[in-house]
Formats: sequence, C-alpha cells, structure tokens
Amino acid sequence: MKKVLALLLGALVVAISFCSYGLAQEVKKETIRITCWEGYADQAVIDAFKSLVKEKYKVDVEIKPTYAVGQEDFYNAAKNGTADLISPPADMAKTPRFNCFEKGKILLSAIKPDALPNLKNLLPFFKKDSSLIHGEKRYGVPYNCGPYGLAYNANVFKEAPTTWNIFWDPKYAKKYTINNNFHKVNIWVTALSLGYKYNKIFDIDKLDRAKIQEKLNALAKNAKSLWDGEANADEFPQLDLATTWGFAVVKANQKGGNWKLAAPKEGGTAWIDYWCITQAAKGMTKKLCEEWINLQLSPKFQAAVVKQQGVSPVVNNVSNLVIPEEKALFHVGNNDYFKTVAIWRVMSEKTEKAFGEMWEEAKKQK
Repeated sequence: MKKVLALLLGALVVAISFCSYGLAQEVKKETIRITCWEGYADQAVIDAFKSLVKEKYKVDVEIKPTYAVGQEDFYNAAKNGTADLISPPADMAKTPRFNCFEKGKILLSAIKPDALPNLKNLLPFFKKDSSLIHGEKRYGVPYNCGPYGLAYNANVFKEAPTTWNIFWDPKYAKKYTINNNFHKVNIWVTALSLGYKYNKIFDIDKLDRAKIQEKLNALAKNAKSLWDGEANADEFPQLDLATTWGFAVVKANQKGGNWKLAAPKEGGTAWIDYWCITQAAKGMTKKLCEEWINLQLSPKFQAAVVKQQGVSPVVNNVSNLVIPEEKALFHVGNNDYFKTVAIWRVMSEKTEKAFGEMWEEAKKQK
C-alpha cells in the first residue's frame, strides 16, 4: 500500500511540475495596430515579423493593418491613439494643419537609434533628412522614397516623354489619369511645366497664381480620371499616360502592361515615407514596433520596396538583390540622385490654403 501511495505521490509531483513548466513557458500575446499605405504591411513581412518576435521574445503577435488614403489618416491615427505604427510622408508631421509636435501634445514617440541596428545602412541623403527630428530627438525612420512620377505606356511611346508638358498635348486628352487627394502635387507639376524652379514651387507668394490656375484647369479637365491614394492599375490598359507614386506601374505590368517611368527635363518632386511610432505604443508594444521598423530596413524587405512597390529603397546594401534594370530605374544605392529631385517640403498655411482652393477650382472644369 505504501508503495502504491508513493507511486501516486510521485506521479502527482511530476504532473504538478509539468503544469508549472507549461505555465512558465506560456507564450504571451501582443497586438500591433498599423495605419499605413497598402502594400507596406503585406503578408510576407507580417509572417517574417511574427517568426522573429516568437523566437526572440516568446510572444505571439497579431498585426492589425488599416490602409490610409491621405495624410489625415496618419494624423488622426496618432491623435486618437488608434494605431501604434504609422507610415506618413516626411512632411506630414510638421505641416501646420496637422502638427504632431505641438507643445505639450507630441503625438509621436521618440526612437532610440540603438534599438534599430539597420539604421547604419541608411544612405547619407536619408540620414541627413531632418523631417522627423524634433528637439534633437528622432521621431521616425525613412522607409522608402518615390516620385510623383510621369508614367507612360511603352506600347504607345517609342521613346520616353521628356517633359511634363506632354499632359497638355491635345492628342492625349482623356488618355491620362492624375492624382486627386494629394492635390498639391498637381500644382507643383504645373509650375514645373511653366518653368518654375524648385526654390519657388512650395510658396504661393513666388508663383503667378492666375497663370498656374489656367493651366491647372486644363490638366484637370482633360484627365480621364482622378485617383485617390493610388492610381488604378486596372485602368492603365485604356491610358497612354499617368501620374503615379510608382506602385501602379508595378501592378499594371504584373497584369501584362508595358509601363515605364520617364525623367522630365523640368525635374520633379519626390516623397519620403517614414515609419513612426505613436504615443499609443508603450512597453513591449513599443519595443515590437522598433523591431518592425528594423525588419523593414533589412536587405530583404528593402529589396521588396523595389520589386513590389516600384520605388526606391533608403539603404545602401541591396544592390545585389535587384536586377540591373531595377537598380537603374529605381536609383538603388544612388545617393546623388536624390539630390536632384525636390523632396516634399512643409508649406505655409497660406500656401496650403491657396493650393486647396486652386485644385477645387480646377476640378469644376471636369
């Protein structure tokens, strides 16, 4: 009897120990809420991130992405605390009507460079960008860079268009699409087509408003469509020309198209999208957000910026992961190229207001 009791007691001890071990090894759970452009949190990066977090932190992480249409979506997500991570264009945080750095109401969380080992691979141009530097602290990290580009159907054009003025050629009326909800880009393009230089296009006081309005009206009137967020790649078979961030060109070509990006002689504007952590992210959530940003700066996912998004990476160590055509077309590792474009700048409230009024007037012509 004693032997039986001893065996039962031993079994009980083993069972208790096993249960205690299981509880000790229980995997924690976290959720990361992301407001980003579509494609910035695709399944490949989500899967890689989950594996990384599970192995490094013994945490099961759920990613909940919401896709933005305009800059206000990023601002509202940070202001209302509905996202832990956002991917705004560089100028958004300091734009007067958004202002993520209002005294006493900073909406973003400072990032410690030591938490992001892959920061060391940023190209010098992006290291120097101070868009998300405030009070000597970094509040965001560059992720990718792309133009408000002139895309053309290579089945229609034997040679690439060389000027923005191609959009005002009567033969292409109703055969192009342009942006709607980032209307400022259309004013910039119109100004460039009239010969204005980069040092003037971001300030309404340096522009002939009436002259630009007249040409802007024609640009809107003769567009086949106006797109929000991202150009509609499904429409491209019906078009000869388009403006695009680059994303739609990749999608159109995946569907059998033959689209390319031109380099207008007047130059062009370009955006830098950042990853930023909002004040809503605390403790482990913030740490995981830093891991997400660091992963997005890794060679694999910076190469994906080229291959899947059709825009430029911000690091210097992906040249061997792209083909020569991609390297040339998307300026991979070419630090000097980024000095030749006008990176979006913070504009005065007066200029923002004027540009908005000008675009509303132009759309009345359609």
